[in-house]
Amino acid sequence: MSKIYDLVTSFWYRTMDHPLRLHSAFDNHRKDPVLTVVFLHGISATSTTWWTLLRDFDRDPHFRKVRFVTIDLLGFGKSPHASWMEYDYAEYNAALDHSLVALGISSPVILVGHSMGALIAADYATNFQPKANLQHLILVSPPVLMAKESARLPDEIYTKSYRALNQLAKDEPAIEVIANFIQRFSHFRGKYLKTAAFGKSMNNIILNPHNYQTFLKIRIPTLLLHGHFDPLVMRSNLKKVAEHNPKVRYVSVIGHHDVSSSKRIKILAEVKQVLQELEHE
Repeated sequence: MSKIYDLVTSFWYRTMDHPLRLHSAFDNHRKDPVLTVVFLHGISATSTTWWTLLRDFDRDPHFRKVRFVTIDLLGFGKSPHASWMEYDYAEYNAALDHSLVALGISSPVILVGHSMGALIAADYATNFQPKANLQHLILVSPPVLMAKESARLPDEIYTKSYRALNQLAKDEPAIEVIANFIQRFSHFRGKYLKTAAFGKSMNNIILNPHNYQTFLKIRIPTLLLHGHFDPLVMRSNLKKVAEHNPKVRYVSVIGHHDVSSSKRIKILAEVKQVLQELEHE
């Protein structure tokens, strides 16, 4: 079945040159919204990452004029997936841009990304020419690693750990152990470990040597949100980004890698602040 799917999708997207479109798992379809908030999940996860946060937004009357959209990234959830896909920034960015246009989003946009989704959001805003009217980024637990030539020992340890995860994912007996461990800290799902999306995204996105420089080049207001006990993210790298980029604020809260209650409170407050600024313009 996967070979047939690969052939059909290759013909449709490559031969016929149809743009990749991502699956929108949730959309509250607000009429004439003041603001649209788009959520991107992390590697080996889906839009379910955001369910609890969406309930928090729904309970707060301040956000009645805000449209909320969650998106499954390429290779995950119900979005297109195939072994021929590259799962690199160029592909993710083009698919995201086309999807936002197809959704008819015309209001100002906040991109909220978790883990790998945060890396994609930053690259989309910085190294791509988005058609969306991006106003703000909220980047939750982005695993920003420095390039090899500038990395210090802790960075090298993290890089080796991610590479080991990628390699061990190919080993059947290790899959359940790895998934059970990481699921303690995130919405990570073991069923994606042996997919092309996981392997290529790990190499092309998470282990991309240009991520740190991309974060230094962000030119729109950005909140970097970190869990104080996150075992998967280098806190010092995030703090350095904020020190050298005036557009970026670094906030650390109690929590680990997942979108914990402390992080949800900060996200709600940040979106409320942007909303208030737009309403007073």
